[in-house]
Amino acid sequence: MEKTNLDMNYNQVITFWKEFEVPASLYRNIEIDLEIDFIKTITGPRRAGKTFLCFQLIKKLIQEGHLKENILYINFEDNALLGANSEDLDGLMNSFFELYQPNKKQKIYFFFDEIQVVKNWDSWIRKIYDTRRDIQLILTGSSSKLLSKEISTQLRGRVINKEIFPLSFKEIILWKGIDYNLKIVSYSKSKVEIKKIFSLFVKEGGYPAIIFQDKQKENILQSYYESMIFKDVIERYRIKDVKKLKTLANLLFESVSKEMSYNKLANKLKSMGFKISKNTIIEYLSYFEEAYLFFQNMKYEYSLATQLGSIKKVYCIDNGLLNAVSFKVSDDFGKLLENLVFIELKRRNEQVYYYKKDYECDFLTIKKNKVILAIQVTRKLDEENETREIKGLLGAINEYKLKEGLILTENQEEERIINGKKIKILPIWKWLLE
Repeated sequence: MEKTNLDMNYNQVITFWKEFEVPASLYRNIEIDLEIDFIKTITGPRRAGKTFLCFQLIKKLIQEGHLKENILYINFEDNALLGANSEDLDGLMNSFFELYQPNKKQKIYFFFDEIQVVKNWDSWIRKIYDTRRDIQLILTGSSSKLLSKEISTQLRGRVINKEIFPLSFKEIILWKGIDYNLKIVSYSKSKVEIKKIFSLFVKEGGYPAIIFQDKQKENILQSYYESMIFKDVIERYRIKDVKKLKTLANLLFESVSKEMSYNKLANKLKSMGFKISKNTIIEYLSYFEEAYLFFQNMKYEYSLATQLGSIKKVYCIDNGLLNAVSFKVSDDFGKLLENLVFIELKRRNEQVYYYKKDYECDFLTIKKNKVILAIQVTRKLDEENETREIKGLLGAINEYKLKEGLILTENQEEERIINGKKIKILPIWKWLLE
């Protein structure tokens, strides 16, 4: 039976926080300016570290001289808060002011983790934002219900959202305590250790829980996948045909970095005995994207209508997850490298597309509707693929009047001038550390 605000002990919840020692956590290279007068939201895939980012921000506030009496952190997935609604938010706030008596000269910070489980949370948040200028709100939510698209609509321009992803390679190197100087790293002692960690990163990804884990990594990642599928897609959208949805997910794992069309996917599923329309596939794909499981990458076209109607490529949130769930990927190192580069571009908040005319170029990055960089990704540039890779890159460079292009490989590093254009060839591990 659901708790109601009548049998919820607000004082107990507030006292728990009062006595709670904020745990030390390894640093995330994520900046959130808490002084800007907007509601801050943190969204991203499950288990990517949103809670520990809150703790990092709280520690920073305390180090800067803010009193703990002026800070409140509540995780609404706590059993004591099951069934909470907006009235309970009032009860918790009143209890906080009663028990804490915060310093009126300082700002008050409310960190509400997994806020999406609270009924009518958005109207309460809007009320506080509009009436209490002394309170700064920081909200996080699992991708299942608190998505940047939704929250921005509900709170009408009052929100600055920060998407967080699993750890970047740069963060892992920091967590492992390896010092490097980017200018000389290619010739330094640390290169051997960095490359060793990079090889693991390509296959195991960057979910925080597995970085210092020796055993059960695959099981942990598979459990994350099950949570994403069941909590963020099946429960959220009340999907009845679970087998059909999971079969589509399996096909997408197999299709990572390849071109795919909705019709092809529908036909493939039909050949496996599932009746499914193109529209249902588009719908399911949007659910996967909202859950941060897969991303679609579009071919860059001058016309938006052509762009939306064109064939897409699909990528997965994390290489470790991809490897744990899809058994055909681990040997395809080139595919893993391409997926890793796409996710890093997303992490860097780049607007990403791909190019295809006579030849293909893996990624274009766009700013203000203008192509600014063309990137080709390959494990190794050799006699077998050099013509194809360079022609694809030059095609994009010439089409969009760029001065240079970038080829990312596993190990090679050099510069070439081809047809008057500069081609930089760089190891991916080094690019990731920039």
